[in-house]
Amino acid sequence: MAETRIQMGENFQELAVHGSRDFPIQYYVDDLHRFPGRQFPLHWHSEAEFFLALGGPVQAQIGRMELWLNEGDAIFVNSNVLHSFSQIQEKDRCRCPNIVFSGELIAPVDSLIYRRYIGPLLSDLKHPFVLLHSGCSWQKEALSRLELVFSLLQKCREDKGGVPAAQLSFPRVSAESSCPEMLVQSELCRVWQLLYSHLDEIPPVKTEKGEPVLQIRMQKMLSFIRSRYASSLTLDDIAASASVSRSEASRCFQAYLNQSPVAYLLSYRLEKAKQLLASGSGTIEEISRLCGFQSSGYFCRMFRKHTGLTPGQYRKAFL
Repeated sequence: MAETRIQMGENFQELAVHGSRDFPIQYYVDDLHRFPGRQFPLHWHSEAEFFLALGGPVQAQIGRMELWLNEGDAIFVNSNVLHSFSQIQEKDRCRCPNIVFSGELIAPVDSLIYRRYIGPLLSDLKHPFVLLHSGCSWQKEALSRLELVFSLLQKCREDKGGVPAAQLSFPRVSAESSCPEMLVQSELCRVWQLLYSHLDEIPPVKTEKGEPVLQIRMQKMLSFIRSRYASSLTLDDIAASASVSRSEASRCFQAYLNQSPVAYLLSYRLEKAKQLLASGSGTIEEISRLCGFQSSGYFCRMFRKHTGLTPGQYRKAFL
């Protein structure tokens, strides 16, 4: 990955700073095959995002919807939308370029352009995402311009010495420019124009009644688990964090993650344990306690059941 950006905060919001105040855009390359479960986890951010599938097909989860991106397809993810990306085929090596950016990169928030064209799209609940395929002429143009943006931002990182782990090739575009930041802004502005001018052609996403409330509840429970996983937690505790019943908590998790709250808690604890084991510090007993397991024996049984290795074997193999 170009940068590690799985830093979550209140209500499962991603906390990574995307770009800088004077140039609010960040380029990433997500090596999906390197993430646990080959998935960039469910998250959201106030900025918009363009994500391109490379290296194989990718499954995108937008809210409760699951979408298939073929290699070469891209997706626009709107502001404040829960989403995740997963590599579908284990043998693939998906290295997916993407940008997360503020609408203020295109125009100041108090400008006519922002009020008329940027803000309305960012707050459009009927279009939480837009798929881009090369089979459509205007979408093909948008894809080409996005590749130029990716290439320019990658070249900027190279020039500054911040070379991403995955250097991607964009053969159809040239990243040479004497003013790359201006070109990034102008190309992104054109992509936004294409989106806005063709919005009437894009079918609105039909959300179920109560979807916004359901999403907020899910965000609260996920945030609670991530902040309290080291403590002794029950289904009642998780449900109470969103002021819902046990059955409603289970319904939310099944809708978004296809698993129960307790199963998610266990998998999250095990992922945290893997990180601690990989760091090489702490005994097995200490790690089990830090990750919220009641006993090291139970921790070892669950770890082996889900990974096929004992914690000691995993640490030895990783190191």
